[in-house]
Amino acid sequence: PTSSNPAESKSKHVAIVTGSNTGIGYETATSLAEQGYTVILACRSKEKGVTAADAINHKIRATIKAGEPEGKAEFLSPLDLSSLQSVRSFAKDFRKTYTHLNILVNNAGINSTGKSIDGMDLCFQTNFVGHYLLTRLLINPLLKAKNLYQSGDDVEAGRVVNLSSVTHHFSGCNELRNKEQYTNRSKKHDYAWWKAASIPDASNNTYKESKLAALVFTRALNERFGAEGLRAVAVNPGSVASDIWRHYPEHVRKLFKLIYIDQQQGAATSIAGSVAKLPQGTIYLQPYWQPFRSLSIASKLSKNGAKKASQLFGLGRNYKVPLPFMEMLGPFIGYCSTEPRLPLDLNGSDDGLWDVCAELTELDKN
Repeated sequence: PTSSNPAESKSKHVAIVTGSNTGIGYETATSLAEQGYTVILACRSKEKGVTAADAINHKIRATIKAGEPEGKAEFLSPLDLSSLQSVRSFAKDFRKTYTHLNILVNNAGINSTGKSIDGMDLCFQTNFVGHYLLTRLLINPLLKAKNLYQSGDDVEAGRVVNLSSVTHHFSGCNELRNKEQYTNRSKKHDYAWWKAASIPDASNNTYKESKLAALVFTRALNERFGAEGLRAVAVNPGSVASDIWRHYPEHVRKLFKLIYIDQQQGAATSIAGSVAKLPQGTIYLQPYWQPFRSLSIASKLSKNGAKKASQLFGLGRNYKVPLPFMEMLGPFIGYCSTEPRLPLDLNGSDDGLWDVCAELTELDKN
């Protein structure tokens, strides 16, 4: 986003990146600060957050050129997504300090589980329910933001970037769960299915379920707030040798460094999702070349058709739902629009997820 006076405009632009003291989140926050944003590092540890902010600001001061907008990184207050009270406290502190929010990057995540302080599955709450609550509590600041583009005729309110994953492809609605009573027989990703995802020990893999939730939530945000200017996009960072594997054995982490993309490459889709001029219809970005283009996406992206859409999008890469392995270790190209694998009953799944999370977080309570 920019305006006729980029330095003035960007100095007033505010972004939040969760889990930004390390890994992909740190690289995303650094890039946004380098582009002139005030970036709030939303992480659990004040010490680690302040240290990361100092490192980002030192880098900016050392590289900024005259006339460029000077961004910065800040630590506002701790954010622990596994605690709904912590999420509420952080959102309250943000609203006291800032009137608007241009970009919210829901980046933080874990790939291990347990039981949260709120009694939910730890992975599902950390990766998704906490972000759902944070986003809902920051809707008003997001709607007050103005993101302007070079052409001068495209104005958005705030943008929400939800970190998804290739694992969303594997989140089937009828697979067996650890406890028979939670196995879904409806053949739908419905209210009961999402509810079971939040229950400790009910599922054997809430990581992939949380990443499908991020995609469905992205669609839900666009459906509910798109008319008011808000834009949401889900992104797959790719297979990244990041800190999310820190609890794995050393020999496994060494292997990942050999075959996976690095953290800067892994941040490419998050950065593009945050600041790129994305044509209408784009809800999912992933970083690998795919063999099959999607003319349906391309034709929807612009009223002038696929050619205009390609020009707007830069490289014009718009892909069909890929084979999952091609979205894990394919040729890295930065970012491209791709059709995600969404539930067949999308409206019902959207409503079911929204209702479950509203109940878990006690939002919309009469």
